[in-house]
Amino acid sequence: MRFMKVRTFLILLAVAALAGSLLALAGCGGQEGATTKEPIRIGVVLSESGANEPLGKPERNAIELFVERLNASGGIKGHPVEVIIKDDQSDSNKAQQAVIELLEQEDVVAVIGSSGTGPTLAMKQECTKRHIPQVCMAAGANIMEGDITWIFRTPPTATEAGKKALEYISEVLKVKRVALLYDTNAFGTDGKNVVEKEASSFGLEVVASEGYQTNDTEETIDTHLTNVMTAKPEVILVWGTNPGPAIIAKRMRDKGINIPYVGSHGIANQQFIQLAGEAANGVVFPAGKMLIYQKVLEPGSPEYEFIKDFDEAYREAYGQPINTFAGHGWDAILIITEALKRVGPSATPEELRDEIERTEGLVGTAGIFNYSARDHNGLSPDDLVMVEIVNSQWEPAGR
Repeated sequence: MRFMKVRTFLILLAVAALAGSLLALAGCGGQEGATTKEPIRIGVVLSESGANEPLGKPERNAIELFVERLNASGGIKGHPVEVIIKDDQSDSNKAQQAVIELLEQEDVVAVIGSSGTGPTLAMKQECTKRHIPQVCMAAGANIMEGDITWIFRTPPTATEAGKKALEYISEVLKVKRVALLYDTNAFGTDGKNVVEKEASSFGLEVVASEGYQTNDTEETIDTHLTNVMTAKPEVILVWGTNPGPAIIAKRMRDKGINIPYVGSHGIANQQFIQLAGEAANGVVFPAGKMLIYQKVLEPGSPEYEFIKDFDEAYREAYGQPINTFAGHGWDAILIITEALKRVGPSATPEELRDEIERTEGLVGTAGIFNYSARDHNGLSPDDLVMVEIVNSQWEPAGR
């Protein structure tokens, strides 16, 4: 009898322990920060190496940080978000192959990417063909030519940035003769086309226009500068991403070329300042308000508070200040996950695409996003400001 009592006691004890374990697990599932359901998979293609590395690395940092925070707060209705990231090495063919692998092997509901215009266009072809929503972080105006059904964008377009730069040259610098130096890649060529098309509407004349290669040497850059200076410009407008614009700034200083330097939104990161050194001071370029939000936005406003949260989180995670490209990544994952919250985690790619298109009044780092069936850019020129580098810091450009 005593044996039976002991045995019964041990059984009851084991059952209680098991029940306690199950209750603990159930409790964890109900706590904030727990995600116990099937993950939602999002594919990402970035340029983490090659010419666009300064864009791709901060984009990856931002996306991973966003997902970490989202999952810590419970994911999307208990479903964790999983991002599968591939490096396209700044190459269009590799971007195309990477997105095909994501679409065929990873069962993703949406795709983010890429960092540059050329790789983005290669991805667009595949996402459009396979009916998967794509949110890109490249600014080329030609991305939105043709069928835009499945593609959306986070950065301002080359058209908006180009007009902002030309407006500044005309109304603030009050000069007319512009020399244009542009990278011959997709981003630079796109900017060239915008500048040459729009210059006359601002009362400006492009007196010289010359392309350079992304990795041109200082000697080659010197030749380009000599060529455009023979046209006697009053300002040099440089359209490209690093390292070219930084080399141009240094060579202008070393050669004693003292006319104003206006850049594109492709230099809106700390690397330009690091590469150009003291020659970066005085350079002006268009960018989103994020870079100087504390000086141009009202504390307490939705935009100010959103960017402040991003700024503090990014600095704590990476020990670096935020930059435009990190912002593009943050906005891209934000746009997709906010749409998923609204439509539900089990949404089909078609349902998710439709919900992204209904995005309205969404505060991001680049501005306030409003998409529609006819507009998959989402931003307006009012979301841009002119930034000047002063003592290696970003400041509002003087008017």
